[in-house]
Amino acid sequence: MNFRKTKKPLSSRLASPGYYLVFFFALIHFFNAYGQEDLKINYRNTSLKSVLLDLEERTDFLFSYSDETVANKTVNKTADTIGIEELLQFLGSTTGLVFEQIGENQIIISRPDNRTSVCGYLFDGIAKTPLPYATIIIKGTTKGYTTDENGYFSIENETIRDGILVQYIGYTSRLLFEADFDKDNCKNLFLNPQAESLSEVIVKSYLIKGIDKNRDGSLTLKSKEQGILPGLVESDVLQSAQWAPGITSINETVSDIQIRGGAADQNLILYDGIKMYNTGHFFGMISVFNPNITTDATIFKGGASPEYGDRIAGVVDIKGETQVPDKTIVGLGLNGTQADAYVKTRLGETVGLIVSGRRSYADIDPLGTPTFDAISEKVFQNTIVVNDANGQVVDDEEDEESLLEGEEVFSFYDANVKLIIKPSKNDSIYFSGLLTSNDLNFSLQDDENLSRDILVTENQGASFEWSGLKGSRWHHSLSAYFSDYESTYRNRFLEEQNIEEENLRSNTVTDYGMDARIGYDFNRSHSMEVGYQAARNEVFYQLFRDENGDDNEQEDLEEGEGDEDEGPIGVPENEEERDFNERSTAKNTTHSIYGAYSYRPQNRGLVRIGIRASNFQILEEWFFEPRLNVEYPVSPFLRLKLTGEKRYQTLSQLVEFDDTRLRLQSGIWTLTDNDQFPVLESDQFSAGFLLDMKGWTVDVDAYLKKIDGLTSFTNGFTSASEEYSQGTSDVFGLDFLVKKQLG
Repeated sequence: MNFRKTKKPLSSRLASPGYYLVFFFALIHFFNAYGQEDLKINYRNTSLKSVLLDLEERTDFLFSYSDETVANKTVNKTADTIGIEELLQFLGSTTGLVFEQIGENQIIISRPDNRTSVCGYLFDGIAKTPLPYATIIIKGTTKGYTTDENGYFSIENETIRDGILVQYIGYTSRLLFEADFDKDNCKNLFLNPQAESLSEVIVKSYLIKGIDKNRDGSLTLKSKEQGILPGLVESDVLQSAQWAPGITSINETVSDIQIRGGAADQNLILYDGIKMYNTGHFFGMISVFNPNITTDATIFKGGASPEYGDRIAGVVDIKGETQVPDKTIVGLGLNGTQADAYVKTRLGETVGLIVSGRRSYADIDPLGTPTFDAISEKVFQNTIVVNDANGQVVDDEEDEESLLEGEEVFSFYDANVKLIIKPSKNDSIYFSGLLTSNDLNFSLQDDENLSRDILVTENQGASFEWSGLKGSRWHHSLSAYFSDYESTYRNRFLEEQNIEEENLRSNTVTDYGMDARIGYDFNRSHSMEVGYQAARNEVFYQLFRDENGDDNEQEDLEEGEGDEDEGPIGVPENEEERDFNERSTAKNTTHSIYGAYSYRPQNRGLVRIGIRASNFQILEEWFFEPRLNVEYPVSPFLRLKLTGEKRYQTLSQLVEFDDTRLRLQSGIWTLTDNDQFPVLESDQFSAGFLLDMKGWTVDVDAYLKKIDGLTSFTNGFTSASEEYSQGTSDVFGLDFLVKKQLG
């Protein structure tokens, strides 16, 4: 009713005796209607439930609903005056709910009935072939479907307002909505192949959680997922790897690992593409790879892709963080050997920075720990550290009492920095830096005799990588690295302040190079990759020994002595007065081209054929390395395996067998000259099977390896002639693993 629209004259209305009574009741009705229909509201991020409770207090309306229906619904609306009907329409449109009035003041709130039926055929977006047994999931529910052999699927009478997720191994997932389907026909839908950086996992938790077996036979170790193996307090790549069959360490260190009978220097170890020449702290007892910033490692015992060259045994490819952090994370740690810290921070939407460092503290008196002392005792057994100044072994209490002063100072540290850039969805750019250092200073004094040993070992490097995907078929990578290794050992014996013996062992390796590769996926099953690598090696070593030097030699040595931190010890300039002095400087540039064809059938098998051709400038000759890797499943539970490869190595270590001084890290890196140091050459073959069913895992590999060109430094510092010996090695072995998963 609107009394303002009456057609009676004002004088007539005023004169009517009953008008005032009518006017009174109309006015009351007006204010009741106004109070119920016109409201002043101010809702800012207010929950829908709070809005409904407010309306029930201010109006005569009652709302019926379930808490699940109105959960997570918010309202943003302000108005000086708004009708109740207009407000209810607004609430329905913004929340997607249905407001149904079933009585004069009763309103029921419910979700709309969006159930529908859809169907379709799923195809490969490139080959246009059906994708059988793909996974179809209704988002927001636990309901799932699969396509049949023809790629067909149908969903009947379901609510799909959140979409339908379509997934297939090796393809980019796709989220579909009702608008993507045809109501009258089953529409053809397509998925595009996705480039895979890692091979498909065949056996999850191959040894423990976080160690998986891949389709190409390699192992992947994931630091964040990995459980703790017996004897370890934190995950460590090189320690964990030794639990796999075929990988061991004869001297019980984490760095000098042997893979299928190969020596430690025959393994290619990479950290973010940086070639590592020293991988252990405290003479190999602790890995240089910080587990706080190491994400995963891929280990090949055989059958490695032709992109891996320069070594004849195994491959350990370690990766740092690859994702931009969601937020800033700071970590601090302390154990019996070291303190560590790391920072992971987000610099922007597409940029992240990782910084970490570790340092031992046993050299800071009096912070020695039982853990460090126990490791020290194990490391220095059977070395000069347990001898007196005259070289006699201290093995009884009488000798121990004769020692007046002994000092052992050891420290190590490592630091990492990595910049992560994601310029687009399909591109990743990484800049990585690494620095590791070990420093030993040992002195032993007996009366007026003094023995001092100083050993400094450093390995530093940097790398760059840009990888990406173009379209749905092309993937590319461009990378470069720099690695610098330096090791210097100095030993001196003094009797009554006179130098009786002087030893020096110095070794440096500078290694830098680049890699460019491009791959093409013909379809889900067939792909090809080609690449080019260039590398430059510069290697220097010096082996010097002077015993019972004359006055001139003594004077020369004292002039160059200085403090242990001031640089190398001086050596006599007159070479004829030396007992031994061997120097070598060598350089080599390597150009390599490689390619591989891979066939991945839908039964999760693999056939990879590859070849690598390298030209070594130091030898002026091309060397060819064919590669073969076959894994074929004969049933869902049984796979047959076969690998074959030929590999070459121009940079290796010589071992000083007859050196009676400090027997720690005595290896010397040197380049081949195809004479005294021949090229290392290996032929490797393996065959076996993998059984994985009902919690049982049985993995068997028989292998044969022939190595030619082995050398050794046999006469220590004492002779400059016939120092080296050469030989071959034939290795036959069997890798065998049996595991039963309980629970």
